[in-house]
Amino acid sequence: MNYFCSVHIQSKKDAEKSFFIVLNNEKDTDKELPNLTKEILLENNSYKEFIAQYKPKLVFADYRVYSTDSEIYASTQDDVFEHLIQSGQATCIGQSEINVDCAKDKHSGRRKKKKSSLVLKVGIVGGAVVLGVSAFGLGNTLGKSQVVSTEKISTENTITDDGMIIPVQAEISPDAEQITISVDRSYSAVPTEDLQLKGEVIDGSAQITLPEFDKTDFFTHVSGYTWGFTTDPDGKKIEYYGGNTYSFSENIKLYRVLVKYGGGSGTKEDPYLIDYFDQLELMGEEKARGYFKQTEDIVFPEWASHKPIDTVNELKSDLQSEYFEYDGNGYAIQNLDNPLFGTVSGAVIKNVNIQNSFINTIEFKDYGFIACKAYNYRYETGNGKTYETGETLIQHCSVSHSAIYAEIPKEETTENVQIVTAPAVVPPDLVEYDEDGNVIEPENIEAAKNGEYAIGAITGLGGQIENCYVTDFGVSASLSDYFLYVGGISGKPANVFNSVVYNFSAQGNIFNAGGIAGSCGGSRMYNPTGKELPDYYGGNIQGCAARKIVITTESSAGGIAGESSTDAENAVISNCYANELTLVSGIFEDNKMIKTGYCGGIIGSDGKEKNGHKIMNTVSTADFSVIGNKKFSDYDETIRLAPDYAFYQENILTVINKNTISPDNPKEIYTGNFIFDITLFGDENGGLAFPSEISDLFEKVYVEGNSDE
Repeated sequence: MNYFCSVHIQSKKDAEKSFFIVLNNEKDTDKELPNLTKEILLENNSYKEFIAQYKPKLVFADYRVYSTDSEIYASTQDDVFEHLIQSGQATCIGQSEINVDCAKDKHSGRRKKKKSSLVLKVGIVGGAVVLGVSAFGLGNTLGKSQVVSTEKISTENTITDDGMIIPVQAEISPDAEQITISVDRSYSAVPTEDLQLKGEVIDGSAQITLPEFDKTDFFTHVSGYTWGFTTDPDGKKIEYYGGNTYSFSENIKLYRVLVKYGGGSGTKEDPYLIDYFDQLELMGEEKARGYFKQTEDIVFPEWASHKPIDTVNELKSDLQSEYFEYDGNGYAIQNLDNPLFGTVSGAVIKNVNIQNSFINTIEFKDYGFIACKAYNYRYETGNGKTYETGETLIQHCSVSHSAIYAEIPKEETTENVQIVTAPAVVPPDLVEYDEDGNVIEPENIEAAKNGEYAIGAITGLGGQIENCYVTDFGVSASLSDYFLYVGGISGKPANVFNSVVYNFSAQGNIFNAGGIAGSCGGSRMYNPTGKELPDYYGGNIQGCAARKIVITTESSAGGIAGESSTDAENAVISNCYANELTLVSGIFEDNKMIKTGYCGGIIGSDGKEKNGHKIMNTVSTADFSVIGNKKFSDYDETIRLAPDYAFYQENILTVINKNTISPDNPKEIYTGNFIFDITLFGDENGGLAFPSEISDLFEKVYVEGNSDE
C-alpha cells in the first residue's frame, strides 16, 4: 500500500496554494499509518516556494491522507493524484491540520543533538573501507542502546575507489537509540565490508545522509546514467539517491543500482529524470521519446560541447510511443554552446531556463537556444486517414544573458605584407566599343545576396510559443550569406502569446528583424519526407511586449515583427506594445546609407505573402509609424501612438488588456493579461506592464557581469 496527502496551505492574508506530498511508504502499517508532520511539510519544495513568494508570518495547512494500490513517486504530477482521488483509486484514511509560525518554525523541529562521543570513523587503507567500530547487525532490535567508539570522525568526506563519496557522520550520544543503514559493497574488486551509516533516533526516525557518487570520476561514472540505492538486491529502480538525507525508521540494507538518466521510466506518471549534462547527450543519442523532467540546475563544463537533441515524431500508428515532453521544472541550464534541441515535431517543451550561454558558429542554418526548428508533419494514407504531429508547444521558458554569433573567425595576417590583386583580363572578342571607338566599361552589378534561415532566442523556425521571457540576448551575423529573419523570441514562429523581450540587439548580415519575431508569417505543413504542403496556419502575435530593442538590418526592422503578411488567413497582432526602440534599416557603404530600408514601431514592412495582418489593441511608440511599409496589413482605431513616458502609466492596460475578437470566429476572444509590478519589471521611471503568466520568470533569469579580459 502506498500513501500520499493532499495539502492546502493559506496565509493570514489569504494567499493560498495546493499540492501533494508522497509519504514514507516504508512504515510498518500494522503498527502505524504514515502521516504528515510539520517537519515533512517544512522540507517540501512547494511549501518553500510559497514561503519565498509571499513571506507570511503564519501558515495554516489543511491536509488529507490517502492510501492507494497504484505506484506513486515524488515526481508524480498533480493531475495523476487528482485522478486517483476522483476515480476512487485512492481512499481517504484521515485528515487534520498544521499551523506554522514561520519565524519560530523556520528550521526543522528536530531537537538539538547532545555533544557526545562519535559513532564512526571511515577511512581508506589499501583501497578498502575501514570502520572504526563494529556495525550493528540487521537483526538488532530497534531502540537498543549501543556502546560505540569514542574516536573522532574525519572532518572531510571520504572518496572511495568505487567512486562513492562517504559523508561525514553526525555525532551520536553513546546511550542514544540508533538506526543503522548498511550499504552493500560485495561488487568491489577488492573484498570489502558493507559500509555502515548510523543515525540517532529522534521522534521515531533517524536522519541519515547516503553516500554520493562522484560523477566527475571518468572510471566509475557511466555517462548518461545514475548510480543510486535500492532495498532489492535485484532491483532496477532507484529508491534512494546518493547525497540525499532520508528519514529511516528501521535498520535496512541498501544495494547499488545503475539506471538510465537520473531514474524514471519515461511515462507521464514516472518521467525520466534529468539532473546532469551528459544525460542530455544520451537523450540525443537515443532520439528521445517519452516524458522527461529536469530535477537540478545543469551547468555544462567548459570542456563539454552539447549536440542538439533531435526528436521527430515519425507518425506511427501508436501515437503515444512517439510523444515527447521535456519539463525543465523551473531549473536552469547554463553554458550551452549549441541549441538544446535541433529539429523537433509534435513536442512539448516547458519550464526551461537557458542562462549564460553562447553559440559561436560558422554554419549557415536555423538557430534557437530552445530549438532550431519545429515542424508540423502530416501523413495521409490511401484509405483517407490523416495523421498529424501537431505544432510543437513551447511554454514558460526563458533565455537570459546569452548570444548567438554566426561569424567567420578573423584570419591572422602578417604585418607589413602588401596584398596585390591582378586586374581582371577581358578576352579581346568580348570587348565592346561605342560609336567613337571608346571601350565600354561593364557595369558594376552587385551580386545577389542569398537570404535564408532564421534565428531567435527560443526558436529559429516554428513552434507555438507561450508565456516566455527573453532578456539580455544578442545576435551578430557576419557570414557571407544573410539570415532572412531574426527575432527576440523567434525568427519565424507559428504563433507567439504572452511573452516579453527586454534588452535585445541584432546586427550584421540580416534582412529582417523584430523585437518579438523576424517574421510573423506563421507556419506551414510538411509531409513525412520534409516536402512543403500548401497548408498554412498561425502568424499571430498576441499579449507580447518588446522593450529596449536595438536592430540594424538591410530590409526591415520592427518593434514587434520585422516582416508581416502571411499565406494563412486572418492573422492578427493584438494586445502588444513596443518601446525604447533603436531601429535602423538599409544598405550602407563607407558608413553611408545608400539604400533605405523600412522601420516601424510594430511592423517593419509587409512581405510578399498574399494576406496582411490586422493590428488591434496595441500601443506603438510615437517615434515611428506603426507599419514602416504598408501593403496588405492594416490597423484600426484601437492603436495608440504614445511617447516614452506614457508606457509607465497604468492606463496603458485599458488598451492592451481589451478583448480582441478573432476575425475567424467571433466567439473566440483574446484578452490581454498584463499587470504592473515595479519590483519585477521596470526602472527608475516606474513600472512597466507585463503578462502575469511570466511573473516567476523574472526571478529565474541569470545575469553574469562581463569581465574586462
